[in-house]
This record gives sequence, structure tokens and C-alpha cells, in this order.
Amino acid sequence: MVGLVMGSSYVILKRQMKTYRSKIGMEVKGNMSVYRIFTDFQQEFSNRLSQADYMLADTRIPWVSLYDHLSLTAGIAVTMTKELLSRGRSPNNICGIDLPENELRALACLCGFIHDIGKARMGETKYYNHVQEGIKYAQEWLESKNIQNHLRSVILNAIGRHHLRDGPQTILEQVICLADSYASAGDRPELSKASTVSELVQTANENLDLEHSLFGDHKPLCFLLGDTDAIKEYIYETSSLPEIRGASEILLSLDEKVRELFREHLAAESLIYCGGGGFLAIVPASQAEEWQKHIEALYLKETHIATITVVISEPVGYMDIGRGLIPYDDEQVRKLVGRGIAGDLLFSHFEALLQNRARRKNFGEVVAKLSSQLQQAKRQKEEASFLEALPIYSRCHSCGKRASAKQDDVKAEWLCDICYEKRCNGRKGRRVFVRRFIEWAKTNKGVEIPLKNSEGKPRFPEDLDALAGDEGRIAFLYVDGNNMGDLLQLMPSPASYRHFSQVLHSAISDALFSAFWNAFGEARLRNLSLPFEIIALGGDDLVAIVPASYGWALAVQVLEEFEKNLGVQKLECELNERLKDALLKAAHLSLSAGLAIADVKYPVRFLFDLAEGLLKEAKRLARTTQNGTICHLWLRAPVISESAKVLMDELYKREGRYLTARPYTKDQAKELIGIARELSTLATSQRKSLAESIEKGIHVSLNYALYQAARIDKDKQETIIETFEKLGTFMSKNTKSQNLKKFWFWQEDNQDKGWQTALLDALELIELGATKVGYGGKS
Repeated sequence: MVGLVMGSSYVILKRQMKTYRSKIGMEVKGNMSVYRIFTDFQQEFSNRLSQADYMLADTRIPWVSLYDHLSLTAGIAVTMTKELLSRGRSPNNICGIDLPENELRALACLCGFIHDIGKARMGETKYYNHVQEGIKYAQEWLESKNIQNHLRSVILNAIGRHHLRDGPQTILEQVICLADSYASAGDRPELSKASTVSELVQTANENLDLEHSLFGDHKPLCFLLGDTDAIKEYIYETSSLPEIRGASEILLSLDEKVRELFREHLAAESLIYCGGGGFLAIVPASQAEEWQKHIEALYLKETHIATITVVISEPVGYMDIGRGLIPYDDEQVRKLVGRGIAGDLLFSHFEALLQNRARRKNFGEVVAKLSSQLQQAKRQKEEASFLEALPIYSRCHSCGKRASAKQDDVKAEWLCDICYEKRCNGRKGRRVFVRRFIEWAKTNKGVEIPLKNSEGKPRFPEDLDALAGDEGRIAFLYVDGNNMGDLLQLMPSPASYRHFSQVLHSAISDALFSAFWNAFGEARLRNLSLPFEIIALGGDDLVAIVPASYGWALAVQVLEEFEKNLGVQKLECELNERLKDALLKAAHLSLSAGLAIADVKYPVRFLFDLAEGLLKEAKRLARTTQNGTICHLWLRAPVISESAKVLMDELYKREGRYLTARPYTKDQAKELIGIARELSTLATSQRKSLAESIEKGIHVSLNYALYQAARIDKDKQETIIETFEKLGTFMSKNTKSQNLKKFWFWQEDNQDKGWQTALLDALELIELGATKVGYGGKS
């Protein structure tokens, strides 16, 4: 007999179950809880299914895995069941058995997960006769658990009647059937091809009838979208590294508490995405406001000052998930016209993203509207959490804003409750990101990275001074995805949205960890204090602090490793295949980076604002080049402005010329560091004089460069001259114009900067020490 893809053959499974029953004795003899059955199913099946992304839910839909479909079906089924309970249905009325509510939810989740289990067979996806195959496999597994006959019948009937044509009888069977349709509505080709009202009615009529019989005229579900407010004010309130780290850990723990909230009161599968301080979830329509208030209260309770904005969609049903916002049919959508602002809104919603309006009609429209609601709700907030401090109170020695309440014995400072909590978490917290890196190194490199040194002390830096080391400078790196938000809003179904989000989250983590490994090298990571601090890592962005000399190499390698990631490459192919006739230009998944370098004494909040501004400059270039980009700035002296654009102009803009060629594409950045290494053969005094000559003008710098080239050894002259020529050539790769003037390492800009050069950038990288860092931490 052929076994399930997740486990061994039936014979081996029977032996395992016999041993299992002998160990736990009477517990399974007719009294095994539904929750325990579901837990066993997850341990034995779903975890392995989640890794089998080659197994598809439908051969017509090559970008939706079987696991994504099963997980979403389970989440929707539980949410529908909860909605029915809130409308007065009883567990007996729903499934025919008197069960506690948590057991009923576990049963709905199990049935949602197991309904298509017949498609999973020894590494292949089987569709023909999958219902009968699923019943057979499930029956064997349930018998091995010695499940009561009536409960076994409920589960098997849910599998056997999860299609409308099979005539679902009980309410639970109808819920599984409808949840299955909801989960695949946006991906099903027959629904997306229905272009008129009559075609839509003909295609969706049976599902709409079932929906109406269960829920009447009131749609059963709502989507919740949440995002933390003013996160940088909470994390970067002070420059104390333990407090920054602690605030990050607290917010990370809140993501887990949101997941726990869903696990306890609904189902983890009802969360489409959760991470990085944001989430998207499915909740019962009648309880949406309760969920909103509960999550908002959770954040305030745990942090006292950090809040989250949560918005609720209008109640949604089958057509909303499958066809987005009203009007549902393509015929009416094509007729939509507007003038003035109305025309601009129509363009931004349709033509700015896709050539074909019909391809916008899916779940992505619902997410787009929710995102707009979220931004509006954030702007309209009139109150911010605030803890008053009367004039008679002693102020916190860290933030200087709130009343001091507790003493930090380590530094003998009086702190407010909030700073004290953050600092304690930073010193004794879980170190989630560090542990993830250690696990990554063990799994991918086969290397054990110790968390503590030989004296039993943690190997992460105690403060920013320790992180900066002898350099006395730090690099603040802020990386974010290019155009990911727009692409997410084109996902046709919640399953596609979840898949996209999970690939991005996994890829950016792998990219950062690979960059750490390449930049720092195994020897340093194993034997010395860990030379990095990860502040944020989730979704499609990351924030990290490293010693200044490593900043450039780390940033460039993150951009490169992300694009090399197999999951990203596969997702990119899926997007272009799915939307090939609709996208204005081919999708390319990439990142942009803002890199701020300064003395370790600079306020971290200032560095974050600067890195954020540099990231925006990099993203402007990314929009025209469709590539990963980087913009950096090294602050050598204190400044007042926090605007990256203002600082760049102040430092580099001269009449008729610009003394830098930033920002750069990923490939240019790699080429620039190579050029810098070639220039590093010049004496320090020569490089300094060359940098000063750039300030004096184009002709002066060119003449001085020729003079310096003539002075060096003949065997190096040709190399240096070629290096100067490279500086002019590689800058032209940012423009499609063929008529730009080039004058050795100067080039005329095609916008408003006049002449520009990358020579000063290359010389600066040498002085920064970036040329000594490469793959494996070697020069």
C-alpha cells in the first residue's frame, strides 16, 4: 500500500501507533480529545506538508501549494464556525456532537486541513479520485488513533462531501465545502474568466446559495489589518543599546502574543500574515470590533506608550474574496470613467499597476482598500499615549521625559518604568534574532556559533561602544523591499498573499545571515564578540547596526544574497507567469538600502532618520533601474539637519557639478569597491590630495590625476589610468541616454546635477576601511 507523503507506509504507521498506544495507555481508548487529534495531525502531517511546496492544490494553479490551500481552508472554516456560534448555533447543531467550543474549533480546523489529504501521496500530487483516496487514508490514520466511531464519521464525512456535487449534509460539512471554495476563489480560473454579470452568476451561483443558506444576507467574515504606530519613537527613544534591543524584543514578543491570541480564541490559521509589527487576519464578522479593541489594548498594556492601529474591512463573502470590490464583473469595470480627481483615482487603482483592469478584480483589491483605511486611520488619530511627569518629579536619566521610578544598579541610574523595562529586556531577553542566526549557521553551514563565551558571558555587544570597537564609528543599515506593497496588492487570494509574505520573510532573513557570514567570516563569528545588532527583521525590511568598516560590504551582500535566493527567484517567475499579460513591465524582486555612518556618540534616532532618508534616495533610483540600490553617507562632523537630501546637497553640491554619484545600483556598488581597492595602492598623501583637487574643479582634478599617474611606477601607471576611466564608464549604466559627455572620471548628469564623479566615493570607502572587508571577512 502506498503511504502518505508525510509519513511512512501504512504498515510502519500501524507499528508506530501500536507502540504509541502502549505508552499512553487508557488515554486514547475512546476518550482522545479533538484538540489532541488535531495536534497529532499537525506534528505528523502538516509540518511536512508545509515544506513540500512542489505539491500543488490544483494543477491549473502552479503557484498555490497544497499546504497553503489546506491551511487557509482550515482558518476560514474555524472562523465561519465561530461566526455560526455567535449567531446562536450550538456545537450539536453544527456537527451532531456535543462538544466544548474549543473542541469544535479544533474539529473544524482538522477537517479543513484534512479535506484534500487524498492529493498527498509519496511526493506526488494526485487529483483523480482524491476524495475517495482521502477517506481511505484518513480512516486508516484515525483508526490508528482509536478514535470513537461517531467522531470518526464526522471527519470522514467532511472529507467525502467537501464538494458541492457530493451534497454536504451537516452544517460542518457545508462549512468545510464553503471554506474550500472561499480559499481558492481568487485563484480559480473559471471565476476570473467570468466577465459579465450573467457569467459570474452562472459560475458562482451554487456557492452563493450555500453561503446564503448558512449565513443569510449577512456575510460571515471580516479582514483585520494592523500596523504599529510610531515604532521608531518607541525603539529609538534613547541611544542605550540595551534599551533599543529591549524595545525590539518587546515588540517581537507582541507579534507572538497576537499569534497566541488567535491560537487560543480562534485558530493560528486565521492569521494570513503576522510579523514585523503588523498582521492581516480573518475574523468572524460579528466579533470584528471585539478583536480590534482586544489587540489595540494588548499593545498598550504591554508597552504603556506604543500603540497599534487596527482597521476592519466590511463583511466579506465568496464574491468579495474572489472578485474584490463592487462592481464584480469586468464589463462594468471597463466602463468606469472619471474626470479630475476621480480619473486620477481610477488610474492609480488600475492603470498605474496593470494594463488589464480585469486582472485587478480579486482579493488584492480588498487588501488595497484596507491599506488605504489603515493610513487614513493613522493620520486621523488625535491622541497619543503619554505619561505625565510633574515638575517636582526627578526625570528619567535615559529618556529625560518621564518621571524616574526605578534604579538601574548596573549603571547607577534612575529610570522611568518604561526605560527600565526595556533595559532589563535588552540585557536578559530572549535574543530572538541572534538565536535565529545561530540556528541558521548550524543548519546551512554546519557550524556551532556559541551564544556565550568561555566565561559564560553573552557574546553580543553590551553597548554601542563595544559594537563600534576601536573604530569608534558605527554603520546603521536600513533595508526595504522595492515595490513589494504594490505586488502584494495584486495577489488574487489570501493563500497567494500568505505565500508571498512568507517567501519575503524567509528570504530577507537568509540574505542578512548570509551577508553576516560572508562579511565577518567564520573565525570572527565563532571566537570573538558577535559584531552586529539586529533591531528589526521581518516582512521585507531589516534594520541592523555594525562596525562602520563592515557597513558597505554588508549592505551590498544583503542586496545580492536576496536576489540569489531560490525562493525569491521562483516567486519572481511565478509573478511574471501569472501576470505576464497584465503587468506594465516584468516584475523583479529586489531591495534598496540606506546606510548611515557616524561616530558612535551620534544619537541613534538621528541615524535612523538619516538612514530612512538615504533609503528613499536609493528607492528613487530603483524605480528607474528595476534593480537593488544603495545610498550611503558618512558624517564626519556634527550636523543639525536630519534630511538626507539636504545633507547630500550641502556636502556635495557645487556650482555646475556634484561631487558624488550616489545612489548606486547593486552592480555599481560591487564595481565601486573593486575600483576603490585598485586606488588603495596610491599613497595616503596622494589620495588625500586627489580628494582635495576634486573640490577645486573638474579641470584641476583631471590635471592632478594625470600628474599623480605620471609620478608612480610605470608598471602601475596603466592600471591607475584604467581605474580612472572605469569611474566614468560605470556611472553611465544608470542612464539610457547615449549623448552624455564623459571626461575620464567625470560625467555629465542627465538631470539637474551638472557634472558628477564617483572618485570621491571610492576614496572615502578606502578611508572608511571598507576595502579591507570582503567575502569570508578577508581583504
